[in-house]
Amino acid sequence: MPVYMCRWENGEVSFVSAKSRKDACLLLDEFAEVEPDDLHPVSDFMLSFKLTDDGALEVSEMGEDTQELFNQTIYPVLFQAKMKVDSASEATPQVKRRIGREAVREENSRLEGKMKRCLSRDPAARTLQECMHMSAAVAERFAKIARARREPGG
Repeated sequence: MPVYMCRWENGEVSFVSAKSRKDACLLLDEFAEVEPDDLHPVSDFMLSFKLTDDGALEVSEMGEDTQELFNQTIYPVLFQAKMKVDSASEATPQVKRRIGREAVREENSRLEGKMKRCLSRDPAARTLQECMHMSAAVAERFAKIARARREPGG
């Protein structure tokens, strides 16, 4: 089953395994509304997790291709800032931290207002979208299910 990545406007990233982009939207609707065009297929995805001493879960390792995805696609501003810091041998630890914090702030707002928002052409789905704050793909799925239940034998 394909894996899809969603880079949210606030800088967070989600991965979901689903049969299609529309199915991925339905699953990700648990977090927030997302349209199929906001999802990117991911190949060769590999993460390893570990438990911290206080029981929290954290990423312990990333596969090479996954690291490349984070560096080039998900957080390119942060990656460039880290490269700049690594090459600045005379930078103090305080300067390095400041550059990192600035890059994180920029990454967290870089996509603000850039996620695709589509209004469904289906009036029932559009009403669902407006009332329930869901994507067109998810609203259309629920509208289709509702219509099927109203039909004789549905």
